[in-house]
Parts: sequence; structure tokens; C-alpha cells
Amino acid sequence: MTASIPAARPDGHKVEAVEQNAGPPGWRTRLKAWRAALVARPGFRRLAQRLPMSGRYSRARETELFGIVTGFVQSQILFASLQSGLLDALTAGPLGEGELSRTTGLPAERLRRLLQGAQSIGLIDLGRDGYVTLDDHGAVVASDGGLRAMIHHHALLYRDLADPLSLFDGSTTDTEMRRLWSYAGSGRESDVKPGDAAAYSALMAASQSMLSDEILDAYDFGRHASLIDIGGGEGAFLTAVAARYPGLRLSLFDLPPVAARAREKFSTQTLGDCPRCHGGSFLDDPLPRGHDCVTLIRVLFDHEDATVLRLLQNLRAAMEPGQTLVIAEPMAGDRSRGQRYATAYFGTYVLAMGSGRCRTPEEIGALATEAGFARFDVKPCRSALMATIVVAFP
Repeated sequence: MTASIPAARPDGHKVEAVEQNAGPPGWRTRLKAWRAALVARPGFRRLAQRLPMSGRYSRARETELFGIVTGFVQSQILFASLQSGLLDALTAGPLGEGELSRTTGLPAERLRRLLQGAQSIGLIDLGRDGYVTLDDHGAVVASDGGLRAMIHHHALLYRDLADPLSLFDGSTTDTEMRRLWSYAGSGRESDVKPGDAAAYSALMAASQSMLSDEILDAYDFGRHASLIDIGGGEGAFLTAVAARYPGLRLSLFDLPPVAARAREKFSTQTLGDCPRCHGGSFLDDPLPRGHDCVTLIRVLFDHEDATVLRLLQNLRAAMEPGQTLVIAEPMAGDRSRGQRYATAYFGTYVLAMGSGRCRTPEEIGALATEAGFARFDVKPCRSALMATIVVAFP
């Protein structure tokens, strides 16, 4: 049983009423509360740090908390290292600080501060011989175009998070993310302008490469004869599928201006059988039939439950028994640290967009069942931060 109670911010700003449980908390919740009260005591924390059995764990948790408290500084050091050209300059090999100062245009003392910060988060290494080289994180960022695009894109999200509480309580709704992803939750999916489509399609295409291999390694598409990617953007995922399974017949469905961009891109690639590109709204228009595999790659978490259900119902109407729906995107849950990170990051990201949420595999499976699918399976990827797969069967 629940009861609705009023809620307010500390500054007096009114927010929506919240539901409060009328029954007592369960034993796990009570145990967590007891533990939290214990950890809150400074004396207990000092004791835990001194004891051999708990000292290492306690210090690791202390370091982890400090990383959370200072995480915004680390992300900005990453952004500055990329934006200044520091990481690009080091891709050819070690350089001295003087050469880096000339390359980046940063004064020597300011560059030194950036180098120290970049070293602390594993981007570069300051050698005793006076040379600077890329470290592991820096080498990955410098070489991965999708990751670089994502970091540059975060400049928009940083601005939307300048007052995070106003984002979470709903008093700020006109965000840069909402303007970029103009289709999200608008009910105007078929009216997206080509210029808007170009901006977000390019970003999706660049970042798609980071998870295509994860999906292709986790699921065997070779068992299918024909695949259509719904909401497939500019075809980055289909291009990866074609490279892995050259005999698979491929199609793409997306908004008309996005499908047009995909068609143009496919025409410049040396694919054995150029995918067919269909333009339309996956909510309002009949979907192409005759494919024994249908994929939704990073589509559902952009939308609210009612929209997701409507999409899944439209898909179910176009599918026959024996065909397969493969849903792959970052999903919420507690199965791994990667999944918890995905919940925090993507949940906040779509909040700034103004539409969608990060769901658990079971929540997606329940929506698929409500849409008329007979059953669903969950397949993990190597990196839960990138994606988890839900496979649904009509």
C-alpha cells in the first residue's frame, strides 16, 4: 500500500508528490540502514582502516569516493587534453614539454598543470627523461574516433548539468540535449529536419563503432538469412554486420532524412549487396516485412514506456512466428559495475534529452511480452557498459 505525500526542495521549490510505502522496510533494507549508520561514524572508519582484514577495503572505498567527488575535474581534464591537441600531438611518439607547449599553444606552466592532471587519470606519462608519452587511456582516446566524438559531444551535456537539481526536479526543460535530439518525445518523428538529422546521425555513427563488435561477438547473426535494422541511423551497425556476415541480406529503416544519408553512405562503400534503405516513422508507418531478424540498436532507451510499447507492437505486427527481434543497448541493473555505470550515465543523459530511461532487461522483456511477443531471452555482452542483449520471439 502506498500513500502520496507532498515534496519540496530545500529552497522551497515545489516538486511532484512522491509515493511513500506504508508498510515497514524489509530485513535487507534494515540491514543496509544499520550498516550505513555504522559507516557514518568517524571512529568506526578509523578503526576499519587500522585493522588488517578491513584496512585495504576501507582505503579502496575512500579512494573510490574521492574519485566520485572529484570526477567532474577528471572529465574536464580529459576534455582539455583532447581539445588542446595534446593527445593528438603524442600519437606520433614521445615529445618534450617545450615542443608540446608550442604545439598546443599553452604556456609552459599551464601545460605542466594539464600534464600532471592528465597523468593522474592515465592519459599520459611524464618520463624521468623529460619526455611525455601516451599512457593506456590516452592511447585509446587518441585512436578511437567514436570515443573522441563522444567526449567533444559532452560539452553540451556539461552545460545542461550546470544546475543538476533543476534537471532532476523538472524545473529546467529547455536543454541543449533536447534541442539536439529534436525528435525525442516530440511526436514529430517524421518531421525531423535534414540539418538536425545530420547532426545527431553523425554522432550516432561515430559512437556506434564502440559497441558493434560487442553485439556481434555476443550474438550469432549467421543463423539468419535477412536482417533489417530499425532506427539504423547512417548504417554503422549494418556496415559492421556486412563485414562479419557478407552473405546476409540487409535492410535499414529510419526517418526519411536519416535513411537518405544512409543510402548515400552505402553508395560509397564496397559492400557485396548494398542494403535497402526505407524511410518512415517506426511508430506510425507499416514496417517492412520478410526479414527473419529485426534489430533495435540503442533505440528504446531514447523513449518513454508508452512509445516503446507502441514501437514493439508495430514490430510485432510486421513479424511472423520463427522470426527474431534483437534489442541491444545499455541497460540498468546490478549485474556488474558496468551496468551500474550505464544506469547512472545513460539515465542522466536521456533525462537531459527530455525523453526515455535506462531499463533493466526484465523491464524490456515485460514490454515485449505486453506487445505480443511470446518469450524473451537475455544475452550479456563482454562490456555491460556498452550493451546488454534482449532477444524476443513472436
